[in-house]
Amino acid sequence: MMAITHCAIAAAGTSLILGTGQPLPLGLAILGSQLPDLDTTTSTIGKIFFPISSWIEDRFPHRSVTHSLLATAGIAIVSLGVGHFLLGDIMTAIALPLGHLLACFSDTFTKQGVQLFYPNPAWAISVSNPRRRLKTGGAGELWVLGGVIALLTLGIYLANGGGITQKVSQNLGLRDGIVRVYNENAATNNVYAEIKGVWASDRTSADGRYLIIGNEGKEFIVSNGKGVYKTGAQIITNKVTTAVGETATTEIRNIRFNDEDAIAPLQQLKRNYPDSDIFVSGNLTVDFPEDIQIPLKKNNYVTASINGTTLKISYCPLDDAIALLREQYAVGNVEIKLVR
Repeated sequence: MMAITHCAIAAAGTSLILGTGQPLPLGLAILGSQLPDLDTTTSTIGKIFFPISSWIEDRFPHRSVTHSLLATAGIAIVSLGVGHFLLGDIMTAIALPLGHLLACFSDTFTKQGVQLFYPNPAWAISVSNPRRRLKTGGAGELWVLGGVIALLTLGIYLANGGGITQKVSQNLGLRDGIVRVYNENAATNNVYAEIKGVWASDRTSADGRYLIIGNEGKEFIVSNGKGVYKTGAQIITNKVTTAVGETATTEIRNIRFNDEDAIAPLQQLKRNYPDSDIFVSGNLTVDFPEDIQIPLKKNNYVTASINGTTLKISYCPLDDAIALLREQYAVGNVEIKLVR
């Protein structure tokens, strides 16, 4: 029974401390939590590695050398060495000694305690009242097991949301955490902004769910399918949180125009990716700037502007870009953001 509790404590603690829900570090933590009981042939790991456990059992008291900080240090040296030189991943390697340490510490709450500071023979016991110490298989251990399983669930949930700091940042609407969520997930998923705020133009409610299509510093360029907007400009936000949505691939492409038909490659993109969200940004020198009519849309981010013969577009929806460049020859480069 205690072996299962050690596994749960090590996995929960590692998930919360390292901010991970990945199987490999949690598995290493679970393995590390079983290593202290190599000093007895009656334990699960002792039975598996009987020659080793028998050798230790004949030479050291139970809960002494293998339950010590000295053993944790030894495991850490080996584990971090392997992690650094062979795996190139120290953070994952930390999970093994961390699991060992958490198991040893949890045993200080049992009736016997452990010789945590071996070779010093003193017994480390966290609870002074013997009646309140944990008994293997007792009701107290069952309560502990239930609690750490809940903590493990919480740890994995927080890890999948970017960790405790990031989750708190999201829920409080702190921009650093929100930008981090977007940057870490935008390549593989649609990321949405849940906005509480008002339109800058008339202070009416702008509350809603918007697809994030880019960021400028700590502000976001967002779209709701009707237009493109920028937080802090068109939308004055009271609170912004993020939600990672469905799987989507974001791809950045560049198109260079050398005094050629501007809309042909854009129309080809539209035919190739009919169900994708495509946005165009860049500066183009055009032949007939006076023919370009830039529509004014209420509350919208300025996705296009003319300065002399230069058309500047920024996060311009593909259909709008095609309409602006119709019958134009262009020189310059544009960046295509393709979300599919």
